[in-house]
Amino acid sequence: MSYIEALLLSVIQGLTEFLPISSSAHLIIVSEFLGLSPDLFFDVSLHLGTLIAVAFYFRSDLFGMLNTIIKNRSILESKLLKQLFVSCLPTLLLGFLLVDFIDTYLRTSFIVAFTTIAFGLVLLLATYKKTYRTNFEETTITDAFIMGLVQTLSLIPGVSRSGVTISAGLFLGLDNKTASRMSFLMSIPTISAIAIYLLIKIDSAYLVENFEISLFGLFVSFLIAYFTIDIFIRFINKIGFLPFIIYRILLGTALLLIIV
Repeated sequence: MSYIEALLLSVIQGLTEFLPISSSAHLIIVSEFLGLSPDLFFDVSLHLGTLIAVAFYFRSDLFGMLNTIIKNRSILESKLLKQLFVSCLPTLLLGFLLVDFIDTYLRTSFIVAFTTIAFGLVLLLATYKKTYRTNFEETTITDAFIMGLVQTLSLIPGVSRSGVTISAGLFLGLDNKTASRMSFLMSIPTISAIAIYLLIKIDSAYLVENFEISLFGLFVSFLIAYFTIDIFIRFINKIGFLPFIIYRILLGTALLLIIV
């Protein structure tokens, strides 16, 4: 893989991991139509880059969580920790059971096109739900669990993890920013699990051989993801989700026209 190819894939991962437009869909499209496909270690590096970005952006929340645990000498005293735990369990369990089925039968252009459109429309419906909670402190463990259950749908390529969890948050009455913040925090244990799973599958000799270009991918995906999160969180209450919905529908429709 050349550095130009690595740059393209890293930018795509960094931009699309947290926007409600599906990173897996874009990577599959790039792979099928441009002939670019990240190897396993490079894929891990991209996930690590986005993981570091989201953890660094929400570092005050994470440090606050740790401080609560240390201060009370109990992990049960941290609401955020319990929210993250219950939110990731359904996806991790189903992902472990269905990973081979998904890789074999669902990573197709048609599935990506269909889910890109369908879950764009779900997000559109969610935007019409009345908002009555505008503060993250108002979120509950039940909210996190429901959003975690819905997050399992993101195992299907094209659905978008952030898109479907934000939709769930909106249906629960959270405003744009609060739903997005919960969605992004939920991604930390989920992306961590994906990275660990992929690392287990890599041959150690392969790590050394591809280290430099993978480190480059990690750095680029980190930078792009961090600034994407920052801009998204700052402006989502003002711009809303309509631009992303329109983009999803146009992308899915164009993909269907190409493959049919």
